[in-house]
Amino acid sequence: MQVKYKIWLENNGKVFGKGPYELLKGVVKTGSLSEAAKAMNMSYNKAYNLMKSIEENLGYKLIESKSGGARGGGSTLTKNAQILMETYEKFNEECEEELKRIFNKYFTND
Repeated sequence: MQVKYKIWLENNGKVFGKGPYELLKGVVKTGSLSEAAKAMNMSYNKAYNLMKSIEENLGYKLIESKSGGARGGGSTLTKNAQILMETYEKFNEECEEELKRIFNKYFTND
């Protein structure tokens, strides 16, 4: 047996979890919200609306975007987004360690 779980942050509704975290990681990797969404099999519209909803609930921007032009547009993370991702990653790792410890306490044979 193994333990399975999902962890997300709420503030008058879901604010941040694994999906948005992965989407932001994709923006870092590709430099584009559109490309990050595509890599997750998500429409750009859904990704855009998700980011706007999260930004509204958090009260700060996560992504800075520039549109079109000769060299194309792109997206970068704000400093607040970088801090949120780092904090969420550390928090999630610690939760995973603790959940495994607790699971092993109750469900493993000595």
